[in-house]
Amino acid sequence: MGTSSFQAQFKRVLEAGQKRDYKKAIILLEDMAARGLAEEHPEILLYLARSWHSESMFARAVSCARSYLALSPEDGAGWFFLGRSLFSNGDFERSVHAFRKSLEYNPVSIDARTMLGFALLKCRKPSLARSIFEQALNDDPDNEKLNQGYRNALFVEAVRTYRRGDAETARQMLTFLINNDIDGVVPRLYLGHALRDLGYTAEAMGQYEAAMMFAPDDPSLVWYPVSALVQSGNMEGALRLMQDRGLSAGAEDPSGPAVLLTIIKNHIDREEWSGAVEASRSFIKAHGDSAQVQSLMAEAFRNLGNTHLALAHFRRALSLDRSNPSPHYGILMVHIGMRDWVSLAAAVAEAAKAGCDPDALSLYRVLARSHLDIPPEDILSEIQQEIHTAGVIPELFLALALTYYRLGLPDLASGWYHKALEIDPDDEEASIGFIACCEALLTDGGSDRASTSSRAKTLENAYQAYLERWSDNTAIRRDYIRFLADRERWGEAADATEQLLSGERSAALERQLALFRRKAGQYRQAAILYREQLRSDPDNRTLLANLVFCLDRMGNSDSALKLMQKANRVFKPDANALLIEGRLLDHAGEHDQALETFRKAVDLFPGDFRCWDEIAAVYEKRNIHEMAAVYRQKARDVAKKAVVR
Repeated sequence: MGTSSFQAQFKRVLEAGQKRDYKKAIILLEDMAARGLAEEHPEILLYLARSWHSESMFARAVSCARSYLALSPEDGAGWFFLGRSLFSNGDFERSVHAFRKSLEYNPVSIDARTMLGFALLKCRKPSLARSIFEQALNDDPDNEKLNQGYRNALFVEAVRTYRRGDAETARQMLTFLINNDIDGVVPRLYLGHALRDLGYTAEAMGQYEAAMMFAPDDPSLVWYPVSALVQSGNMEGALRLMQDRGLSAGAEDPSGPAVLLTIIKNHIDREEWSGAVEASRSFIKAHGDSAQVQSLMAEAFRNLGNTHLALAHFRRALSLDRSNPSPHYGILMVHIGMRDWVSLAAAVAEAAKAGCDPDALSLYRVLARSHLDIPPEDILSEIQQEIHTAGVIPELFLALALTYYRLGLPDLASGWYHKALEIDPDDEEASIGFIACCEALLTDGGSDRASTSSRAKTLENAYQAYLERWSDNTAIRRDYIRFLADRERWGEAADATEQLLSGERSAALERQLALFRRKAGQYRQAAILYREQLRSDPDNRTLLANLVFCLDRMGNSDSALKLMQKANRVFKPDANALLIEGRLLDHAGEHDQALETFRKAVDLFPGDFRCWDEIAAVYEKRNIHEMAAVYRQKARDVAKKAVVR
């Protein structure tokens, strides 16, 4: 394609993009890239990445952006668009790297700096994010998106600053944020805490009252003004406020600890775990350590998924009050949540020594034993009895399912995994177990077509449900790809492979993706992939043959023929290369040249029956049947000799 022809087609791409007709733009761009124009015009791949991003096909956009950067590695725009697609695909760590590279090559890019700030926020690095937003705001102070990002980062940092004990700095940060439209229950609550800790009781109460305006139905909030009065020593005012609002802390003469304990319990009752943690910290800061508060804070951390801190606080509660064994139950629950069965078994033994109820410990002991190296037939009856006694406990369902699976009964196991998922669809262990059962049932389920189809559909649904929740599990995604490929669902297998490649670069996966695209009849996309692979492995005859095949199937036979002829001139041709060139000539109606090429193949590779067979085919098309018969017979003779050898 000449320069003027390229410019005309690229103009059509830009026009399609302006009309938001990205599908048309993609077809045009893929056609150009497949024909090899991206080597001279790499911007084709950049616009292709942007078009796929606009179609919300983020993994494919990532692939195209990386292909562009392989040709233009120092282009800041390419790194920016790669970062943007990675960010949209949920890969925040890699997007940070891409945005940093973008700024390395284009330091004045406000867009790259803004997205870097948001990516750092997603990576839970608010201090770095705030610094990035501040740098960008120096250049563009009126940018609302930048200002919003800055305020979000500043808020997270303000909360962390307060938790570190710097109430004055937190007060300044939170006041600025509230004055700049970051307002609501949480900012007001933390500002109230900071003011309370600084001794500004009246101002703290004002902030607590403001927080209540945002959530008037939250019973835990009404206690914060009371706690501020109690902490300041104004018990008379605290009692009067409680009387006015009909509050009771469970004592005729409520103390500061009683008020804060009520706040903690209110948060826990409403499953406001972060609020319970903060209220517990306030209690300990104001009134010293307490076994009860440590247990409540540990329970809040357990529900927040912070198992390390949960264990630490439960153990702290035990150290403060050895006579109360209840924190042991919390420790047992943490180990169950961690699926740490060895530690659970040890914790059960420790709880028994501490005097915990033997009947209550039976459940935890059975759960631990069911996951340890104990023959499944020895534990089955124990689990069944525990289910009969304890009732609906998902962990017991999982234990029974695992035991049935270990006994080679996936049909029974799948039912119990399914019951566990009905209770909690976000239970990853149950999802993986259910998939394993479905795989076993599909493999060993016999040859009945209807039954096999039903089981395959169940397994497919299980894969999809799992990957929607835990998309970063590459092992399950590989199993899903294999499942799709076994059923020759090449397009879906390619899409799943592409998703895998967006986070895991691999030459083998790239070859697999190209193969699946080709088998799916997606020849433009396959040709682009083969061209990219040939850039890093230019002597690979298999890749070249596949590229030529795709070009031919795209209807671009002229380009395919020229490419094959050029390759056969540059490299010493093998039989496959000559046969491909001959077939392309024959398809183009150049029968004499095709015969000449096939005869060359016969001269060089007389022991390959295909060369003789291709000559026969050309004679057949030209109705020269005697010659065709001669060469057909020769092909059969050569094939027989090859078999004898």
